[in-house]
Amino acid sequence: QRQLDKLEAQAQAQQEAQGTYATKVILESSIIGVCGLVAQLGRVEPRYQLALEIAAGARLGNLVVEDDSVAAAGIELLKQKRAGRATFLPLTKIQPRQFSETVVLRYAKGFVDYAIRLIDCDPRYQKVFAYVFGSTVVFETLNDARTYLGKHRIVTLDGEILEISGAMTGGSTSHRSGLHFGTSDTMESSEIRSLRTRLGEIEQILHHCEGLITTESASVKQITQELTETRAKHSETKLRLEQLQREIEQSQSNQGQMRTLLAKNNQELSAATQRLETIAIELPQQESQLADLRQQLAQLEESQTHNEWQQIQNIIKTQEAQLRECEQALRNTEKQLQQKENQQQRLRDQLTEGHRKIADYQTQIESWQQQQSAINTHLETLTKQITETTFALRQLEEKLGQEKQKRDRTEQHLQKLRQQHQETSWQQQKLQETQSARVEKLASLQTQLQDQAAELPDPIPEIPPIVKKNSPSSDKKSSEGIALDSLAAQLEQLQKELRNGQKRLQAMEPVNMLALEEYDRTQARLQELSEKLETIAGERTELLLRIENFTTLRYRAFKEAFDAVNENFQAIFAELSDGDGYLQLDDPEDPFSGGLNLVAHPKGKPVRRLASMSGGEKSLTALSFIFALQRYRPSPFYAFDEVDMFLDGANVQRLAKMIKQQAKLAQFIVVSLRRPMIESAQRTIGVTQARGAYTQVLGLKLSPKSTVN
Repeated sequence: QRQLDKLEAQAQAQQEAQGTYATKVILESSIIGVCGLVAQLGRVEPRYQLALEIAAGARLGNLVVEDDSVAAAGIELLKQKRAGRATFLPLTKIQPRQFSETVVLRYAKGFVDYAIRLIDCDPRYQKVFAYVFGSTVVFETLNDARTYLGKHRIVTLDGEILEISGAMTGGSTSHRSGLHFGTSDTMESSEIRSLRTRLGEIEQILHHCEGLITTESASVKQITQELTETRAKHSETKLRLEQLQREIEQSQSNQGQMRTLLAKNNQELSAATQRLETIAIELPQQESQLADLRQQLAQLEESQTHNEWQQIQNIIKTQEAQLRECEQALRNTEKQLQQKENQQQRLRDQLTEGHRKIADYQTQIESWQQQQSAINTHLETLTKQITETTFALRQLEEKLGQEKQKRDRTEQHLQKLRQQHQETSWQQQKLQETQSARVEKLASLQTQLQDQAAELPDPIPEIPPIVKKNSPSSDKKSSEGIALDSLAAQLEQLQKELRNGQKRLQAMEPVNMLALEEYDRTQARLQELSEKLETIAGERTELLLRIENFTTLRYRAFKEAFDAVNENFQAIFAELSDGDGYLQLDDPEDPFSGGLNLVAHPKGKPVRRLASMSGGEKSLTALSFIFALQRYRPSPFYAFDEVDMFLDGANVQRLAKMIKQQAKLAQFIVVSLRRPMIESAQRTIGVTQARGAYTQVLGLKLSPKSTVN
């Protein structure tokens, strides 16, 4: 694929390498003997292409012709069409400059070879390239070539030119001419096309393999995601199972406590029941005694014995109190019995609920165990699928490597065929040139024949046949008869061709005369546009030169300022923080397309960028950058508003000292609340809040030792 891209790029380059409008006019004309542009007649290796194109310069656009008559015809055509100017190199007249090889250069550091020896061309064009390059020498680098500056005309592989006069030319090569030496012919043979087809098939196989790899990778990713989710569910189920087991153990423990409490309540209930039965047995006896006492009371009331009456009253009160106590105890016991029964019922309900929960938990445990078993089975299946997919992916990668090797071998074979095709193309080009010359000659003969046919009388008189006489003494007349027979045959053939031409002319009628006028107008318009195009091309070239000049000036100014500010930043940052720092460009080759970074290394800390620094480190870095700019291009006045807010005492003192040094070049007004900064000021003005909603300005008298701005 790289080789095919290269061939296509070279085909486009060959189309672009047709030179200026003047050379295009010559190349597209029917002048016989035009060999082509200098850039079209030579081939170079890619690593020497830039150097040789720079060394050839404008001579790449010169036209190589067979002889000076072809050059004269070309110049005349350019004058007629007002197509500009062009330089012609006649093969019969060109005289290259002679040079003698210097043996010392062969052992020079960086010496490559003479430029004339690095070009591959037809031997008949060797003198042309000797004229183009002369004694130009090719070196690898500028430093190697500078040793021989002024002794030889030198070009480096990067495109720098060192003249014998001592002039040096170099710089950016982004706006070079569209003329380039070719490295191969862009025409394709059937074998190249078959190889292109084969390469396309290999690319389809590679795309198919890449698609399979992508599909398998997505499948592996999906399976891995499912495996992760399954493991997460498994972990969650395991945690839930452990929680349920703890809840079951807690329920069993509560159930044991409930059973113990139920047994205790049953014991208390039995004791209360026995007490109630005892009270029920004693109650009739007590009631009988109470009746007896009431009867005795009635008898005593009848006997009216006061002392006995008093005794009986006391006994009755005592017995009533005991009766009330027994009734109260009976009510309390019945109440306790009811509470115990209610509590026993609640314990039974809780015990039943506990059994139900235990059964539910056991059912859930069995269900989760089944799910865990299914998850483990699915996990084993996924692991097996991952193994199989990994094996298939490895096989696809091996197949992909084999296909890439096949592609590389095909590219190598294509390179060999391209070289063979190049040689065949040169031979074909020679045959085409010979054929074109013969076609031009045939056209010229046909034109002459038509001119002679136009001079013949119309109609052409018939020539009577010549009858030979059978006379032995008529040798002279016999030879004249043979000549007349040949002439008659030629006239008959010419009459036939004339009639055919007249028929073709009649078939072409009627002729649109407006087309001739339209052609003249179009030709005039084409000439006008061609002149405008040439003018615009010249203006474009001038603009590109100006743009390149401005770009160079801008880059030079920026580089000068950047180097100076970077040097100042390194020195000032080291003085303020006892560390080291520097300015870094995102793209040193093209600084205008990237940004600028401040890289700082505070003392005792690793190298850090500005975004990852603390407040104090950021303040010191920013102040170092400001002072670096001020030292490179000072301003007359600077105002700092509490720049020492995040600095400790030692750093404040360093900052005050730095401001004192910079105050020799500019004036500084600093708003600060830090004592070292205030004591270092040359003049101090105090601002404080007075009573009310206004501020008060105070004058401060400092000690005589205060000396900083």
